Amino acid sequence: MNSFRALGLSLGQLPPGKGCSICDVPGVRVGHRTLVRGSGPGAMRTGVTAIVPPGDPYAEPLPAGAFVLHGHGKAVGLWQLLHLGTLETPILLTNTLATFRCADAVITWVLERHPDARSINPVVLECNDGYLSAIESRPITEGDALAALEAAGEEVEEGCVGAGTGMMAFELKSGIGTASRRAGEWTVGALALPNMGRREDLLFLGRKLDLSGLPRVRREDRGSVVVILATDAPLLPEQLSRLARRGALGLARTGAPASPGSGDFLVAFSTAYRIPRKAVRVKVEFVPDYELGKLYRAAAEATEEAVLSALLSARDMEGRKGVVPALPRELVLT
Repeated sequence: MNSFRALGLSLGQLPPGKGCSICDVPGVRVGHRTLVRGSGPGAMRTGVTAIVPPGDPYAEPLPAGAFVLHGHGKAVGLWQLLHLGTLETPILLTNTLATFRCADAVITWVLERHPDARSINPVVLECNDGYLSAIESRPITEGDALAALEAAGEEVEEGCVGAGTGMMAFELKSGIGTASRRAGEWTVGALALPNMGRREDLLFLGRKLDLSGLPRVRREDRGSVVVILATDAPLLPEQLSRLARRGALGLARTGAPASPGSGDFLVAFSTAYRIPRKAVRVKVEFVPDYELGKLYRAAAEATEEAVLSALLSARDMEGRKGVVPALPRELVLT
């Protein structure tokens, strides 16, 4: 179970999946590469997280969609994903200045499997971890990104790992969080990388917490959040983009402000069918729009819980500009 459920907490109306993680969607795997080195101005607190869909996504792309709540981010691959409605690579999450090295690593990963490939659309999204990490030193290498891909497994490690290593949200230490919901016969899983908001923005299960005993961590009113949604429900690309939009409702319930300096990106993909690269015609059965209510609710609930679980799984961390405190668990249990 995720950190949120491990504390006996719950939210929403729909039941969680078995592990309450994005990996409850069969075949989806997650891996991390974590870099924690040094202290002071040169401290490195960063990493890479890989979300790997089942099968061979390059030979048989998956249907996908996305929603950009606010676009101040260095996302790679979203335009083609939105235009064609397909995901043809794993998804990598990392820090802002490592985006393009990670994209290059995804190209390497695909070429190792498909040496005849001449056009590859890597999908990489980022948040800025420059408060805790010397982001300008650009410590992440192609090898680190490939290591995250190779480490992908069926259990999600939450907290200060991978891309979440140096993140902070609501002036609290953040990290990787995950959750899932069952919507009838289908599952919707979410993985969140929250790095946004001020202390006064935070809503925890709809209430304000007394955080007056924690030191303030001052930074400019900006920051980002990335959410990846996976489902085994057979949805069309436009339906998946609408599913991603419902994830933004879950972000709002946590107090995410979508401020002018934020890059708030949500990507959704389905594992229910494939669109083979060389197919002349594809026959697809899909869920009609009037049956999408539970799936929309699942996306919102799983996203909200994934953000809260990221906060609960994180621990105090010292980095280049000092210590960022974690959310005390006792505050949410009273």
